[in-house]
Amino acid sequence: MSNYHVISDADGATTASAVCDPRIAMFVSTHKPVHRFESSIMQLVQVGAAQAKVRFADTLHDDEGENISERNPAYCELTTQYWAWKQNLDVDYVGFCHYRRYFDFNPEHHTENSYGEVIDGYIDEASAVAYHLDDASIVRAVRGYDVVTTGVNDIRRFMGPRATMRTHYAKAPALYERDLDHMMKILVAHHPEYAPDVKTFLEGHEACFCNMFIMRKDIFDAYCAWLFPLLDEFMATSDMSRYSKEALRTPGHLAERLLNIYLIHQRRQGTAWRHKELQCVHFEHPERHADLAPFPADDARPVVPVAFAADDAYVPMVTTTIHSMLTHASRDVRFDIVVLHRDITPEHQATMKAFLEQPGTVYLRFVDVSDIIGRYRLTTNNPHISVETYYRFLVQELLPFYDKVLYLDSDLIVLDDVAKLYALEMGECQVAAARDIDFAGNLNMKDGKRRRYAQDVLGMTEPFDYFQAGVLVLNTRAMRAAHSIEEWLTIAGDERYIYNDQDVLNAQCEGSVVFIDPSWNVMTDCAGRIKLVFAQAPADFFDAYQQARACERIVHYAGFEKPWNTPDCDRAELYWRYARETPFYEALLARLGGAKPRKRTSTAHARVLSAESGLRRVLDPLVPVGSARREVAKSLVRNITRKS
Repeated sequence: MSNYHVISDADGATTASAVCDPRIAMFVSTHKPVHRFESSIMQLVQVGAAQAKVRFADTLHDDEGENISERNPAYCELTTQYWAWKQNLDVDYVGFCHYRRYFDFNPEHHTENSYGEVIDGYIDEASAVAYHLDDASIVRAVRGYDVVTTGVNDIRRFMGPRATMRTHYAKAPALYERDLDHMMKILVAHHPEYAPDVKTFLEGHEACFCNMFIMRKDIFDAYCAWLFPLLDEFMATSDMSRYSKEALRTPGHLAERLLNIYLIHQRRQGTAWRHKELQCVHFEHPERHADLAPFPADDARPVVPVAFAADDAYVPMVTTTIHSMLTHASRDVRFDIVVLHRDITPEHQATMKAFLEQPGTVYLRFVDVSDIIGRYRLTTNNPHISVETYYRFLVQELLPFYDKVLYLDSDLIVLDDVAKLYALEMGECQVAAARDIDFAGNLNMKDGKRRRYAQDVLGMTEPFDYFQAGVLVLNTRAMRAAHSIEEWLTIAGDERYIYNDQDVLNAQCEGSVVFIDPSWNVMTDCAGRIKLVFAQAPADFFDAYQQARACERIVHYAGFEKPWNTPDCDRAELYWRYARETPFYEALLARLGGAKPRKRTSTAHARVLSAESGLRRVLDPLVPVGSARREVAKSLVRNITRKS
C-alpha cells in the first residue's frame, strides 16, 4: 500500500520530480456506492464493512487487518482512521475526507455558505478541474506543510455573537452536553496539561469541522495514539443504550472537538507545525446508481420496455397511467417498466411496486437521474410542463440493451394493449408518434406565427408533420447514432423553443418519423380547443382526430386542465374510473380539495447559484457540442462560476 503517488512521463519512466514529491495516502470514507475522482492518492474505503449487508467490490474495507469496523455506528469515519493507523503505511502523509465532502485543492477561493462549505452538485470531470482534485494538485497543495485541515470557521456567523463551542455542541438536537463534559474530564484526567486548551476551545467560537485532515505520517500516528484511548474510555464509561441513531454517533462528534483541542495544545506548546487550511467542498449528489440490467431472455414471452418520468408529487398520476396500461396489457409479453425520477420516496416506490408488479410478467424499476440531469440548464416555457419532460432523452443511455423503447407521459389513460404499438416496424426511423392536431391547427391561423416559428426556429420543411411527444416509440439505436444525451440536452437548452423537448425532437427528427394512428394519442378538449384550434387544422387531419376520438386507444390530458385539478374537464370520468382503483386515490381527491402535496426537504445546504447558463450561449458557437474543446470549456465554465 505504498504506491499512492507516482508521476511518469509519456513513455512510463518516472520523472525526477517524483523523487522529491511526498507520498500521500488519502482515504475517502463511504457507506454507499458513490462516484470517485480519478486519483491514485484518494482511495475509497467502505466503513462499517464488518456488518455491511453488501460488501463493495471496488473499494478498500475498514475491517481488513486490525480494525474497529463494528464500532462504525458510533465512531463514524473514525473507523477508517483507526484502520489506516494500523496499516503501517509506507507514506509521508495520511489524510481523510468523506464521500460527499472533499478538500478544495484549488488555491483560488470559492464562495462558501454560512457553515464554511462550498456547495456543488456532482462528482465529475468538471468538479475535478474546478477543485484541483487530481494527484499532482494534491501533492502541490500539501508539499511543505505538516498539517492540513478544513478552514477554521467562526460559528458566530450562523449562531449569533454569544455563541461558543460549548453552546454549539449543547444546541445540537441529538447531542448531550453531559457527554461533552464527560469526554473533557477523561482528557484532563489522562493529560492534565490539556486543561487550559479545553477551556480555550469550549469558551471560544472557532473550529475546523468534519474530521477531515492531512497529517505528516509521524504526526498522524501520535495523534491516533492520543485520540483512540480517550474514545475507548468514553465508550467504556458511558451508557448510550437508549440513544437515537444520531446520538449514537456521539464519539464521532466528540472527535471533531478533540482534533481542535489537540491542535490548540500543540500551538500553545510552541510546536512549529506548518498548518494549512483548505476549503471544504460539499457535493450534494455523490451517489452512484447501479446500472440497469436486461431481463433474462424468454423466447416464449418477449419484453416490452416502457419508460415514464415523474417526481414524487406526480406519483398518483403515473401510478394511474401505469395501472390503466396494465389493465389492457397482453399476457403474452413481459413488461419492463422504468420510472425515471429525482425524488420519489422509498415509501412511494414500495407502494407502487406492491400495487403494480406481477411476478414474472410486470417488473417496475426506479432510476434516479439526478446526477445526469443536474449537469444541464433545463427550463420549460409552460407552467404545466416540468423538467421531467426532458427525461425521455436519457432513455437511450440508461437502457442501452434495448434498441426500441416505448415512452409514455404520465397524464394518460391507456385503453388498448401497448404491445401492439411497440411491435411497430420502424426501420431506421428515430421515432414513431402521432401528428399533433393542436400544432396543425395553429399552423393554419391567419397570423402565421406558428408557421414562421416552425420554419425559422425549428427549421422544419414540412411543419404539418410536427408530432405530439406524449406517446413515443423510440428507436434508441438510431437516436444514439444521431446524438449523445449530452448533445440532446444541450440542444434542449435553447430558450426559443415553445414546447421544449417536443420541439427538440421535431426539429432533429424530421424525416425520420413513423406516424402512428391518432387513436394512440387522443388529446382532450382542454379549454374548448377542439373547436377553437383543432378544427383549424387541415380537413383530413381533423377528420382523423374525430374518428380517433370515437375509438380511443390512449387518452391524453395534455394541457393545463387535468382531472385532478379540473373535475369536470373533458373525459374526467374515464380517468377516475382507473384512479379510484389505485392506492393513491385519496391523494388525488385531496388535490381536488385544494391540498398541495407535501414537499420533500433537503438536508443539504442551499446550492450556490451558478452563472453557467449565461456563458453557455457564448460558448456554443465557439466550442461545438461533442467536441474535445467542448469538454474542456465545460470544465472551465464550472471553474469560473465557482470562484467568489
